[in-house]
Amino acid sequence: MAERKDGQVFTAGRSTLLLLAAPVALLAMFLLVPLSLLLLVSFHRYDPRLIVSPVWTPENYLRFFGDPYYRNVLLYTLRIAGVTSGAALVIAYPLAYFLARTTSRFKGWCVFLLLAPLMVGIIVRTYGWLVVLGREGTINSLLLSMGVIHAPLRLLYTNGAVTLGLIEVLLPYMVLPLLSAIQKVDRSVEDAARSLGAPPADVFRHILLPLSVPGILTGVVIVFTLSAGAIVTPALLGSPRSQTMGTLIYQLMTATLNWPFGSSAAFILLAFEALPTIVLLTLIQGRPIRLEALR
Repeated sequence: MAERKDGQVFTAGRSTLLLLAAPVALLAMFLLVPLSLLLLVSFHRYDPRLIVSPVWTPENYLRFFGDPYYRNVLLYTLRIAGVTSGAALVIAYPLAYFLARTTSRFKGWCVFLLLAPLMVGIIVRTYGWLVVLGREGTINSLLLSMGVIHAPLRLLYTNGAVTLGLIEVLLPYMVLPLLSAIQKVDRSVEDAARSLGAPPADVFRHILLPLSVPGILTGVVIVFTLSAGAIVTPALLGSPRSQTMGTLIYQLMTATLNWPFGSSAAFILLAFEALPTIVLLTLIQGRPIRLEALR
């Protein structure tokens, strides 16, 4: 009988490996192999004739960190990504809570409206902000007609315009993980806390917020990485003097054809996206959630 169970376990394990073989092969073929080749290119020297010189050198990375311009581009990108993630979290949490707790028969339509913008291309949505934020756009025209301002405001080509455009594009990616996490929190726990006299702020701080940490972490990581690597929105809404890493890498790869330096910039951005994420995941994973006593 034991041999039969061992055989069944072996068969199940082999079936699992066969099921995993295809996605692992696709992942290796279309992600790991290109990234490995890109990493190799980043350690070569740029040649105007060959594009990628056979000479091995770390000078691309030394040039990036040795030039204040490229360091400022990296810091600006991380700052925009951090502000976008924080603002998206503040906006998305009430919306996710409403969608998780509502019993309306229109809940499905509300979720559909949340996801509907994803069906429209990012370029089209970003050009919409050009119409809204332009000198003769919707906001300036409305403020001028109301007499609030006497001259059009400079809303386009600013850090605020880039942040606003990124929040609008990436907001669903913050709402969905929060929605999933809040739905897993038993409503009876909140009801019990309220019945014991806990004010809404304490219920949120001691119960809902700790239990929704996985959703918060997932949403912040997704929005941070996507906004740090964004190209279209910063290029159309931002100032030409305020480049992000995404637009810099795009120009290096397509305009100047400096593939080695562009590859090194891409891996530097990847490292600054991955390291904080790994540290944050490690800290959160090993710390149990404690519900403090409600008073």
